[in-house]
Amino acid sequence: MFESWTITRSRGACSACDREFAPKRTFFSCLEEQKDDFVRIDFCPGCWETQAPERFFCFWRSRRAEPNKRPTLDTELMLEFFDRLARPDNDRKRTFRFVLALYLMRRKELKLLRVERDGEREVLVFQRRSSGEELSVANPDMTEDQIQETSRHLGQLLTAEM
Repeated sequence: MFESWTITRSRGACSACDREFAPKRTFFSCLEEQKDDFVRIDFCPGCWETQAPERFFCFWRSRRAEPNKRPTLDTELMLEFFDRLARPDNDRKRTFRFVLALYLMRRKELKLLRVERDGEREVLVFQRRSSGEELSVANPDMTEDQIQETSRHLGQLLTAEM
């Protein structure tokens, strides 16, 4: 089930006009579904205005990190990505959702209530801190190394890391 991941990182320039993003400057990042993968595409503010946001799986405003400063993951962005993966239609999306749930639990946005069984599969039931809503996430039976690799790739995909 676990496959090799090929996720593009930000290349530090606009995908449309090829202008480089200066440190501390705002740009827009998008995830586009291509086959069973997510591809990251970045736009400067001017080129973003010409885009149709509905064509993307999700998008967010980013800021290029200062040199030698470690980028951080935006918790609100993680929650939005998690919600958009509510009905994953392939193993890759199920894996992303599971790792995002672990991240959000660590950030105390989700609280683990219980673990259930759905046939052969283990299902983790979480409660959203902000609303009290219960959410179920299937455990894709990943090894610790696979979870770490998926976490690293999510970080590359969703931060302005360059």
